[in-house]
Amino acid sequence: MVLIEIRCTRCNRKLANVSDYQFIEIKCPRCRHLNQQRATSSKPQQEMPRGYPNHSLDGRQTPPS
Repeated sequence: MVLIEIRCTRCNRKLANVSDYQFIEIKCPRCRHLNQQRATSSKPQQEMPRGYPNHSLDGRQTPPS
């Protein structure tokens, strides 16, 4: 797990250490600048295996043959 330091783009104050994000929005308490940052590289989300309780296809019936 790699921590990334997020700093204000206006006053350079350290705002947070984050490990995994796609989009982050933080208002700087010092200068009130709204900082928005997207991840430079996003990991593809892993597909949940069938039978997982929150899988989108669970509970569906198989089509008649």
